[in-house]
Amino acid sequence: MRHVLVVSHFFPPMGGGGVQRVTKMVKYLEECGWRATVVCGRPEDYWMRDDTLVADVPASARVVRVGGASGLGVLRRVGGRGGRGGRGRRAAGTAGATAAATVAPAARRSARLFAVLRRATAWTLVPDSYVGWRAFARRAALETLRADPADAILSSSPPETNHLVGLDLHHATGLPWLVDFRDPWFALHLHPAPTAWHRARHAALERRVLRTAAACTVTTTWLRDLVRRQAGAGAGLLARLHVIRNGFDPADFAAAGAPAPMAPPAPLTLLHTGMLTLTRSAAGLLHGLQHLHAQQPATRGRIHVTFLGARESDNDAQIAKLGLGDCVRMRDYVPHADAIAAMRAADVLLLIKHTAPRFTGLIPGKLYEYMGADRPILALVPPSEAADLVRGLDWGEVAPPDDATAIAAALAKLLAHHDAGTLGQAYARRSRERFDRRTQAHDLAALLAQITTAPAPATSREART
Repeated sequence: MRHVLVVSHFFPPMGGGGVQRVTKMVKYLEECGWRATVVCGRPEDYWMRDDTLVADVPASARVVRVGGASGLGVLRRVGGRGGRGGRGRRAAGTAGATAAATVAPAARRSARLFAVLRRATAWTLVPDSYVGWRAFARRAALETLRADPADAILSSSPPETNHLVGLDLHHATGLPWLVDFRDPWFALHLHPAPTAWHRARHAALERRVLRTAAACTVTTTWLRDLVRRQAGAGAGLLARLHVIRNGFDPADFAAAGAPAPMAPPAPLTLLHTGMLTLTRSAAGLLHGLQHLHAQQPATRGRIHVTFLGARESDNDAQIAKLGLGDCVRMRDYVPHADAIAAMRAADVLLLIKHTAPRFTGLIPGKLYEYMGADRPILALVPPSEAADLVRGLDWGEVAPPDDATAIAAALAKLLAHHDAGTLGQAYARRSRERFDRRTQAHDLAALLAQITTAPAPATSREART
């Protein structure tokens, strides 16, 4: 088998949506003739944990867990929630190896505290709060490569520190390097840079990564075009840019069994899975539901909403403030398999995008998992590629995330279908097969094969400074 070294701070048993893409790629690359060594962070340095995800890591994979001075890891240790390992301590093993400490997943974190921490991070740490992990990960990766040489390097972000580790490894070894952007460069687009100096520094690092990599993969056409503009490069970069979308793993849903029947006269059940953080908030849905109750009092009690996953505390406060505790509940983070079972049991799956304009082009990874669950979707998203997918493939209703009137109208339409017994047939729900994780891993394997046989791109003097 050929060998790829993967740099991804987020990896099982860390939980949350950020681990899914890399984990599934590693899982299905094996059947394409590629084994992986994954250099990742320690689970105690993250706020969510899901040990069940380790089962997706193939036996051929080696996992090298590296401690370091990540912002969240330090915060957790100072707060008494972290493990005992010292800075830089490393644990290596085959698939399934976990850190000695078991850390209970956090269900909720303070919105106010993390807003302060994000601002502090934006000012003091470039490119992100994981930059302190860079030196430890580089050292561990180079030790691994000396003992077990690889054919290629793959780094996936966020955090963008992963790409700086990949850049270091490429310069140290000369190995072809593939850069994977799950989201845009983090500090520029998710967290605005606080000064012109910060913006320039981020832009320079981003250009350096993009101009050095043998190839770059992104998850949306919007992100492809954004990366091309940010790099300020011409046709050479364009030829190295490839779209490999996020997706779902059919094996996850086969294990969950058949979907639950959509049966009136029970209440219409809506489910949101995943994190409510940054400007992704339950507020729009809550105001829409309150608006529907005011317009049509008979709908009170006919719609039940569950938010399942980690969140920031202002979401709970909104439910109490709007008096919706009888029909909206927050459930804590659960293992991925349990979240899938909950998707299959719901009538409608709720997709919420961030409201800030800088997030417009992002497509939440959970959209594809919702397609895997084969349930209608209520997408609270602005005009965007995500809205076009839901509408174009007829997966459900779309409304702006901050328009209570439009959200109320969409809820009323879904409830009418439910009460008439036609919800299952109201939407064609087309073409989900194109988002199969196995197919996407095969596309990635073909790209890895391409860059390991092609000459490396010319590297400018700027790219090495």
